[in-house]
Amino acid sequence: MQIMKLRKWIQIAAFVLMLIPVLWPINPVWLGSYISAQLAGVALTDPLAALEVSLAAKQIGWPLAWSVVPLLLSALLLGRIFCGWICPLNTLFELIYLIKSPRNSIVPNGWLPYRLLVVLLFVDWIMGVPLFTLLSPVGILNRGVAFGAGIELVVLLTIVAAEWFYRKKIWCRMICPAGALYGIVSRWRKLRIAAGTDGCEQCRCCADACTMNVKPGGTALLDQMACTNCGACIAACPRKKISFSWKKRQKRGSKCEHFEDAAG
Repeated sequence: MQIMKLRKWIQIAAFVLMLIPVLWPINPVWLGSYISAQLAGVALTDPLAALEVSLAAKQIGWPLAWSVVPLLLSALLLGRIFCGWICPLNTLFELIYLIKSPRNSIVPNGWLPYRLLVVLLFVDWIMGVPLFTLLSPVGILNRGVAFGAGIELVVLLTIVAAEWFYRKKIWCRMICPAGALYGIVSRWRKLRIAAGTDGCEQCRCCADACTMNVKPGGTALLDQMACTNCGACIAACPRKKISFSWKKRQKRGSKCEHFEDAAG
C-alpha cells in the first residue's frame, strides 16, 4: 500500500475514534478524547496536557505521568507522528486544502511556537490553570463532535479559516505548543527522512509537497523538529530518492542542499 494511502486510512480511523464514545458509550476500545483517553484499557494523556496540569497543581500525579509514557516513547521512536498521522485537526486542515484558496507567500518556520510553549507553561504555573488544555482546538473539535457546537467553535473556525487562507500548516508550524513539545521530543527520534542527490533532478517536488515547510532530509534543528514524518515528500519524489530510514542522523548537513531555499 502506498504510504499516503496508508496515512489517509490511519487518519480516517483516528477521526472515527472520536465518534466511538458517542455511539458506544461503554466500550472496551476507546474512552475519552485526544487530550486524555483509554485505548484498550491503557491510559493515554497528551504530554502537554499532563505537563500543564502538573504545573497548575504544582505537584506530579504519578498515574498521570505514567499515562504520558507511551506517547513520549512513540515520539522518541517514530517522531512527531501524532501531528502527521493522527491529529484530527491536521486531518481537517488537509480536507480544506481541497478548496481553492489565495496563494499567499509562505511564512518561514521559526522559534515562535517554542517560545509560546515556555510562556504558556509559566502562565499555567502562575495562574494555576491548564490554559491550553482548556482552549486547545483539538479539544474543541473533540467536544464539538461529541456534544455539538458551542461558542468555543468560533476559535476553531478562526484557526481553520487562517489555515485555508495561508495553507502550509500555519497553526502547526507557527503557534501550536502541543506540536512544539512533540517536536522537541522527536528531535532524537530514530525514524527519519533520508534524502539523496544521486540521480536527483532537483525538481523540488518533495519540498513543494511538504506542508510543514521542511527541507526533506535536512538536518537544521527547526527542520528536524517540524518534520512530522508524514511521508508526503517520499510519495512526491518521482525518482524515489527519499525514504524512511532508521539510520543515525546525518552529521554533515543535508544531502539535499539544493532545497535550502525551497523550505526557507
